[in-house]
Amino acid sequence: MRLALALDLGTTSLGAVAIDRSGALRAHVQRPNRAHLEGLPTGRAEQNPARLYDDALEALRALAQGLDGEPAALGLTGQMHGVVLAGPANEPLTPLISWQDRRAGVAGLEAFLARCAASDLERAGCRPALGYGGVTLHALATAGAAPQGDWLAATIADWVGAKLAGAPPRMDPSQAASLGLFDVAANDWNPHLLSAAGVCRENLPAIAPSGAVLGGLCDEAARETGLPTGLPVIAYIGDNKAAVLGSLPAGEEAYQINIGTGGQVNWPVEAFRRVEAMDTRPLPVGRLMLTGAGVSGGDAYAWVERTLASWLGAFGASRSPEAIYARLAELASALPADNDGLVARPVFRGSRRRPSERGSFQGVTFDNFTPGHVARAVLEGIAAGLYEFVESAGNAAPRAQRIIATGNALRRNPLLVAALERRFGLPVWTPDHREEAAYGAALLAGVSAGMWTSLAEAGAVMRLRPAAADAPERERG
Repeated sequence: MRLALALDLGTTSLGAVAIDRSGALRAHVQRPNRAHLEGLPTGRAEQNPARLYDDALEALRALAQGLDGEPAALGLTGQMHGVVLAGPANEPLTPLISWQDRRAGVAGLEAFLARCAASDLERAGCRPALGYGGVTLHALATAGAAPQGDWLAATIADWVGAKLAGAPPRMDPSQAASLGLFDVAANDWNPHLLSAAGVCRENLPAIAPSGAVLGGLCDEAARETGLPTGLPVIAYIGDNKAAVLGSLPAGEEAYQINIGTGGQVNWPVEAFRRVEAMDTRPLPVGRLMLTGAGVSGGDAYAWVERTLASWLGAFGASRSPEAIYARLAELASALPADNDGLVARPVFRGSRRRPSERGSFQGVTFDNFTPGHVARAVLEGIAAGLYEFVESAGNAAPRAQRIIATGNALRRNPLLVAALERRFGLPVWTPDHREEAAYGAALLAGVSAGMWTSLAEAGAVMRLRPAAADAPERERG
């Protein structure tokens, strides 16, 4: 039995999966991301790439120990937008500067955008924001903080993939677009945007087609993981696109919504088009999708838990996060649908379009600012923020019959599922499998290895069910 493997290098955790030709999840490993650097100046978010690579090897080693078939290929996915600068031997010259990094500041972002022609930003498929690799590279160049000599700016999984394969980093179009320096329509780096960021084409990896083989697993990585030497290592795709591949059957008109640390609403489109406030992103293989990337997601609801914990601590009391979340669910579920008038806009760290914006509550009375009301307002606010993208899309929105939802924040919170159903007026379904991004990367790897003839055939093996816990399981008809 052949198995498609994938490694997901996420912001908070690392996951690895193995699936067979029927789509069954044969093995699954998850580990915390322990590479985050502490004690950084305000606004900086960095990770240690060497530590992340060691943790990736450990996750693959644990996966290999539980395999009951022959590995066919290894796919890669994970966090987007961030960059690590590497030298000629792929040695890291900087930490991973992640998508959460804000070192450029609003002034730096505006200075970068002022150097970009509107037509170039249009063809980039996005409006770069704080945390995008292009904005970060501009900030490094402006501060004179870029390394001397030869270097490449790679995403973390491109760098990890290169080390696994013992080959130079190469970048898939779906990931290249996440830096904000790519011409999505031409499928190549945009020289004008590179110039605006203060970098040369030689500072960016060559573009590899989606599903391309970077090389075979090198001897050293094979020894460290227990996987076979020469196992095809497939070019990395961003977790946003991988989650779409791993949950939305090809050809179906539906909203794909992922809510993890942040939140996104996605749907495929037939041709390149732009919608205000949304990104047009490459979707493997040779397709495109529209993405509304809201900053508010599970991190907004985690803020509610942290705030309550800090208030309890101020009075000498304490409760575990699990206990606080459980009690919030009880309190919020007992409230009326209108939440007694309390409304939240939970953009606590700003939005990509308006980074200086901050969260707010409206309709506060003497009686409706209880923990349950605040929790429900934040959940409804997350759903409302995603629906704003659908409203702005107009006729570019699909004739969706359902939402296909992914992400741990959704799986753990039925109230968030209910908020989406109310706001969108559609039922929410979820895949049977978890780790949707890793699953999608495994499907792409399996297609590259010949386990399936196409992503359409691969996607047909997915099983979906209504999100309500007590709903009967149904296969997609």
